[in-house]
Amino acid sequence: MQEVSVELKTRHRLYDDWQEEVNRYAGRFVWKESDWYLTYKEQLEGAGEVSTIWKISEGVISLVRQGAIQTKQMFKRGKTDRTTYRSPHGTFLMELHVNKMKVTAESDIPSQVEISYQLWLNEQYAGDHELRLQIQSAGQSAPNL
Repeated sequence: MQEVSVELKTRHRLYDDWQEEVNRYAGRFVWKESDWYLTYKEQLEGAGEVSTIWKISEGVISLVRQGAIQTKQMFKRGKTDRTTYRSPHGTFLMELHVNKMKVTAESDIPSQVEISYQLWLNEQYAGDHELRLQIQSAGQSAPNL
């Protein structure tokens, strides 16, 4: 198990303007069987703590969030995933269609994950989304992005 620093940059566009958010977390990264697992905790304003687990596999990336928010999402290029999103604001049916997905590795260890997808909540289009997950050994400074 390796202590890592995580930077999650998300972008969202519903109409013309992109909204961007950057969050940083202390996490852990471990190789189990044939997959990489990244775990960290989020503190969400007005909602509470969420345990987040990313599973990075060959061609598939999964995201599990437990706590104040509960969901399990699967990202696979060209595929649609249907799931449930539970939050303090209610339960929503979530559908996402992955347009692009890229994992960059350094020394066979994933260092960056990029995903572009379209999102629907309760069958209503909720915009274009992009996320970039930057993973570094704890103590290393983040590159300029």
